[in-house]
Amino acid sequence: MAKLLKPKGPWNGKLVALDDGHGMQTPGKRTPYIPELGREIRENEFNRKVVGFLADTLLAHGFRVLLVAPTDTDTPLSYRTDAANRHNADIYVSVHFNAMSFDFDYSSADGISVHVYLNNMKYNSGKLARAVGKYLKQGTKQDWRGYKEDNFHVLRETNMPAILTENGFMDDRREALLMLKEGFQVEVATEHAKGICEYFGVEYKGHDFAPMSKGYLIEGDQGESVKDLQRKLNQLGYSLKVDGIYGPKTAGAVASFQENHSLQPDESYGPKTQKALDEALKRYASVVNKEEEENLKETGFKDVEKDSLLQKEITKAKAARITKGVGNDLFKPNQTVTRAEAVAFVVRAVEYATGQEIQID
Repeated sequence: MAKLLKPKGPWNGKLVALDDGHGMQTPGKRTPYIPELGREIRENEFNRKVVGFLADTLLAHGFRVLLVAPTDTDTPLSYRTDAANRHNADIYVSVHFNAMSFDFDYSSADGISVHVYLNNMKYNSGKLARAVGKYLKQGTKQDWRGYKEDNFHVLRETNMPAILTENGFMDDRREALLMLKEGFQVEVATEHAKGICEYFGVEYKGHDFAPMSKGYLIEGDQGESVKDLQRKLNQLGYSLKVDGIYGPKTAGAVASFQENHSLQPDESYGPKTQKALDEALKRYASVVNKEEEENLKETGFKDVEKDSLLQKEITKAKAARITKGVGNDLFKPNQTVTRAEAVAFVVRAVEYATGQEIQID
């Protein structure tokens, strides 16, 4: 469900719908495997951080912000555009990271582009695209791929000026590594904010991305930095609502983490706790990667454990090429099967059983 955010101060009368493009588990929306990180980077790791920083900046400038996909789960495109239309948003901005393939060596494509619906560069969508693109070109040195007109759902089904930005390529090694750099995330968010302010004639006054700019977080702080902390703690087993509010539950989780890692349990997220948390996450990622590789070797998929429910059948189905999984050696055993996938399974099974390819008249 969409989430409406209101500025603490006066509202300037404008509502901006923000879309952080794809969910954390959207198949294929990730970089190739990066050895130095020991993992892939999901596109939404970048998208959601930029949208979070952008939302904070727009709120500080008096805008109301509608987050059309506020959770980490996959949100259907129709839900996103319907929410923006229902709330009568003034503009729609979707943040993405591009890709040509799942291989760093597939092509030399890189750089940034801004997209609008077909034949819309001459209208307000084009005006918004040019305003944002003007600032995107001024940041980190990247190829400028220009303004594009495309038949994307979020551009076609919105009732307001809409743009979609591609802020780099996941299959370009240099740009892929930029995705996790907070300085780059803040830069991209700032460039979007400057363009949006210019489009509406609102003076851009800057934003220090408090509270993390002071170097620590304490109870009462709010914003994207708090969301980031909550997500990290959740990875380690602390059950927190990712709402960006450093309340008693988040403070308690921090204190519990500090106790478990021989730190003074003062409930504040300072440099020592930040370092300990990052190290704990690295150890966790190492264990997860090892388990996934063992699963892949034993069962054919990273997320299918040996002797789990229907594991042998799943492994046999892969060996028979009845199923190929969802990409990146993942099967998603609890994911709902679509009608199209069901048809594909049946066709592959029949072809495997008969040893013949089904011919289409």
